Amino acid sequence: MLRRLLMPWLALLLMLAAPPHAATAAEMAAGRVLGNPDAPVGGARRDAYKIQPATLHPLNATDYYGNRILELIYESLATVDVDSYAFIPLLAERWEISADKLVFTFHLDPAARWQDGRPLTAQDVKFSFDVLFAEGLKTRAKWQSYYSNFSGAEVLGPRTVRFTARQDHFRNFNNLASLRIVPAHRFDPAKPDDTDLAKKPMGSGPYRFDEWRRGSWIKLRRDKTYWGADLPQNRGRWNQSLLLTKFIPTDKVLLESFKRGDLDLVGLTPEQWVRETDGPQWGEGADSGKPLVKLAVDNLEPRSYRYVGYNLGSPLFHDRRVRQALSRLYDRDAYIEKFYHGFRDKAVGPFAANSPYSSPRVQPVPFDVAGALGLLRAAGWADTDGDTLLDKDGQPFRFTVLTADAETSVKLLTLARETMRQAGVELNIKVVDWSTLLQLIDEYKYDAVMLGWTRVVHMDPTPLWHSKGAVAGGLNLVRYRNPEVDRLIEAGVRSIPEAERIQIFRRIHEIIAEDQPYTFLLEDNHKLVAHRAGFRSVKPWYNYALGEDYWWITP
Repeated sequence: MLRRLLMPWLALLLMLAAPPHAATAAEMAAGRVLGNPDAPVGGARRDAYKIQPATLHPLNATDYYGNRILELIYESLATVDVDSYAFIPLLAERWEISADKLVFTFHLDPAARWQDGRPLTAQDVKFSFDVLFAEGLKTRAKWQSYYSNFSGAEVLGPRTVRFTARQDHFRNFNNLASLRIVPAHRFDPAKPDDTDLAKKPMGSGPYRFDEWRRGSWIKLRRDKTYWGADLPQNRGRWNQSLLLTKFIPTDKVLLESFKRGDLDLVGLTPEQWVRETDGPQWGEGADSGKPLVKLAVDNLEPRSYRYVGYNLGSPLFHDRRVRQALSRLYDRDAYIEKFYHGFRDKAVGPFAANSPYSSPRVQPVPFDVAGALGLLRAAGWADTDGDTLLDKDGQPFRFTVLTADAETSVKLLTLARETMRQAGVELNIKVVDWSTLLQLIDEYKYDAVMLGWTRVVHMDPTPLWHSKGAVAGGLNLVRYRNPEVDRLIEAGVRSIPEAERIQIFRRIHEIIAEDQPYTFLLEDNHKLVAHRAGFRSVKPWYNYALGEDYWWITP
């Protein structure tokens, strides 16, 4: 939940999983009931984010916070089983994939409806694809990272749409299946940014938008007429009548709000898990018999990671020896011990430490002040004026790291500032609000930034690491460009045997780890949450999700 700092909703697909096969009609019809079909419906679930969304525009929302809300209002052509991660029907009741894996035909469920009662049609699907390339769309560059491989969408009938890929890509189906479908009748295609849906979303999903009180909360209400309620995977799902997401900027206030009964579900920091959630009211596991239940979720859900990204357009960071040196000045062991109590691992690169795509040749960057100083000197930095700061060509080595997290990120950076000073580097910290941070990143108006990415099942490194994403508005936020990485990505994303992809992606991992466009800091090894005991579930968690969508409240 709250551990995620930034996430485009189509996700940075960075964990190994087998690509989908063309499902047979029998397989698609045999949906699994994952919840409790007899679960009572009603009540409210109240949770909280530390940061409120920048926008609820269904196409322009690129942060985790906004998209968690929008995923309950809008839907895609297919969804995934949260235990097996196999694709299963949603808006599309079935699909076909050509033998050459270039043509994808989706047949919409005739029951699919927008929340205003209109039928959801193939024309809506075509519009949802076409609008991503509209000149007036703010996030156009981001969407091109995912969909430029397709020549377009063709309407074959009221409920049938066909996509044709320009070339084979092992994520072609995944990207199409994940396409967020928006109502064409609510957009002016000439002005896609200018839609009332940015303020009052309206989709086809299980919850209707009710109200957004900025700075306070967002309220959603269960759609009693939701068209997909009887799909197998939706039986016993979305049982709460009201979902209230509050915005509480500090961990301390958030936990206190939960303790006094103002929240039902919260993410816990490791410090809170270890030091602040003991006593007679707290228990571990749903069978604890305590009124407040905490869970250390240990499933297959991909690990998110925290990093410092460097603006490679700045001359200060052109030399990779400088970036290598800076990465040696973050004491990851101290962070894990002091702030995380063992609930983090050292990040080794863009792939999780436990992923087959992660090269065994790449080890965590050591904390090494002397080694960092040696690298900086080799790059031409020296203290020529005796002020204890390194300088080069008359420029002292100082830079500013931006963050929107005034708590954990500031703590990590404060320790880093002390160790960097030992190497003659001045690190400054600047906290800005979330919307400002996103704008500064899009405009490349920063030296460095501390953020996090949420890895999601099925990997495509293109958006983050291919040079074509290093444009304003793209997801290659730091403007990383390496021709060898580009070539390897293009080879690795084809439909090739998985063993070959592993070797290619491991080489990508090695090159990026050598280049250090990011300082890869830490990655999650557990998801720490707490909820009120009145909530019940079929199981403590699912393989690829906590599964709060399936919770119900005991009468």
